[in-house]
Amino acid sequence: MTDTLLAIKVFDEDCDICQHMERFDSAVFQGFPEVQYDKINLNRLIDSERNQIQDIVYQCLERYALNPDYTVDLPVYLFLTTTGEYKGHHVGSATLSELRDRVKTTLSVE
Repeated sequence: MTDTLLAIKVFDEDCDICQHMERFDSAVFQGFPEVQYDKINLNRLIDSERNQIQDIVYQCLERYALNPDYTVDLPVYLFLTTTGEYKGHHVGSATLSELRDRVKTTLSVE
């Protein structure tokens, strides 16, 4: 793979599952040199002006992770190319190995 994959976690500080995932998600992404990991607080994403990347994240949440009742289950890990192309996502809780497998699967689709 020649392009870097962006893994962007959308979270809320009051989310128990987000806090649970925080214990190991950074370590998972650090295990993949081709993955650049970042986090965005959902409230900041909704309430503040967005830069270009945040705008793409917001659009991907709406398009791929929105529930029928217009809510989003958290955390959401979005996988994008550096040009903003959507490559996949993971929603909610996962074990360390499940999250690692999701990253591997996303990278192999490249």
